[in-house]
Amino acid sequence: MKLLEGKTAVITGGGGGLSRCYGRALARAGAALAVSDINVEAAKATSDAIIKEGGRAITVQADVTKAAEVERLLDRAEAELGPLDIMLNVAGIFPRVPLVDMTEEVWDQVIAINLRSVYLCSRAAIRRMLPRKRGVVVSASSGTGIRGQPRGSAYAASKAGIIGFTRAVSLELKDTGVRINCFGPGATDTPLWRVGKSEEEIKRLLAAGYVYQPDDFSNVVVFLASDLSWPLNGEFISRDLHR
Repeated sequence: MKLLEGKTAVITGGGGGLSRCYGRALARAGAALAVSDINVEAAKATSDAIIKEGGRAITVQADVTKAAEVERLLDRAEAELGPLDIMLNVAGIFPRVPLVDMTEEVWDQVIAINLRSVYLCSRAAIRRMLPRKRGVVVSASSGTGIRGQPRGSAYAASKAGIIGFTRAVSLELKDTGVRINCFGPGATDTPLWRVGKSEEEIKRLLAAGYVYQPDDFSNVVVFLASDLSWPLNGEFISRDLHR
């Protein structure tokens, strides 16, 4: 029997490079996926990849910064795939802007997509999980939320918020059968990571072994989504926090 056989999972930001790897990994482990993204074509590409590999997936367009759309997303996932077991929050953006040049609009957008979405999706998922006394929420954070990064104050604040949110909510979930954890996959070679970097800089960082490939952290995400990680609640699992 596969590790996630019979489980239903929802993934946000499902059209992104990392999300696609995570979604495919969950599907290979046996989960049925509702792949969500505001970019429906990107989400569908992920669903199609899962289905091509023999998995089960549906595509749901949703703006996860809006509570009503989050509820619609979870309603459809449960109607078509079954009761929700895994909420995987990956939606996020990282505009690289110095603080002195950052507009309020950019700040608000980052906090909305990166942090508010985690709050809304986690709240909606946990409300459904508590009566069944099972389920897990897993959110993508970042070591940047602890150590900071130049031109990344909004991103760092949002990711630090996810860590604090996760730890606080875990205390509310003690002995309920529902858990919440987050992770930091480290610098990963995705289109988002390459923005603003020269080809020379990209080659140098890849050669130095500082940057990982998108699928490198997928097994950790599967572990966090599975019952094998049951002792963990409120944890932040990071690969390169001290780099």
